[in-house]
Amino acid sequence: MNKTIPIVIIIVGVLIAGVIVYTNYVKYPECAKCPEGVLTEDSILSVQEAGDKIVGFINDNILQGQADISLIETLEESGLYKVKFEVGEEEAEWWITGDGNFIFPQAINLAEFKSLAEETGQTIGNFSVSSDEICMEDDKPIIYFFGSDGCPHCSWEHPIIEETAGEFDGYVSFHNNMNSDADMDVFQKYSTGGVPTLVLGCKYYRVGSGEGTGEEKETENLTALICELTNNQPAEVCQK
Repeated sequence: MNKTIPIVIIIVGVLIAGVIVYTNYVKYPECAKCPEGVLTEDSILSVQEAGDKIVGFINDNILQGQADISLIETLEESGLYKVKFEVGEEEAEWWITGDGNFIFPQAINLAEFKSLAEETGQTIGNFSVSSDEICMEDDKPIIYFFGSDGCPHCSWEHPIIEETAGEFDGYVSFHNNMNSDADMDVFQKYSTGGVPTLVLGCKYYRVGSGEGTGEEKETENLTALICELTNNQPAEVCQK
């Protein structure tokens, strides 16, 4: 068996970094004309069907006969199905919605940083937690970035927060203060004077970059924190 296949699966899961739309109206023709978001009793997958659907998707679209996948177990959690499977010696977990229309290669556990924040005043990504109300603009949480080109840590952080904020287009207001003296009242309140400074909805703030954890983890942390501000919207970003 090609031993590189398990690594390929992991890479695919990371690169997708989102939800796979996997609609199947052939199985549920009676719901093809249902209003969007409305489920009928017949359109809900069983535990067995959920596991089989993910296994089938991976076999048909990723492995394509190059390796064998083994279903370990399927569990129902928080209205979703968590499917554990094995390819070679590698194990992975993917998620699928009850209607089988959406597959998630990853899931963000928002409770992970809530518990930490209650105990230490800090949360994931080394962000501090304020007691302030969420600052809004046009009914959207405001994300602030402060930095300058002369700061190498800013140059590292800037494209990451730009790309992450872009995933929430329409759900947040991004104040991209790179080489700008705008929003100085916010900067002076949440920063010690250093850059880069990130202020997420006036609830989470940090002076410094996330270089210590790496780009992938920093993106994951920023996404989870912003999802908390947007009430887990959009779903295709926050339910990875």
